[in-house]
Amino acid sequence: MKIWRVHTISYEFDDEKCTCGIGLCVEACAQGSLEFNEETKKMEMVNLEQCIFCRQCEDVCPTQAISIKGALTLQEIRVC
Repeated sequence: MKIWRVHTISYEFDDEKCTCGIGLCVEACAQGSLEFNEETKKMEMVNLEQCIFCRQCEDVCPTQAISIKGALTLQEIRVC
């Protein structure tokens, strides 16, 4: 399991659960934060700085390999 934290948000990715093999999450990511590794048939986070935590990847993941918890407050957004 890989966990990335930004302020009060945690982005968790369980690569053992990542078994759909088609990268629906990558297609759902409008920010270009994710890539599909053709060799491993798994998602890879390639640009966390671009992630806006919209949860589109989490919503489309059929195996629930992605979990986003928390939210940014207005104050935290202003600091970013």
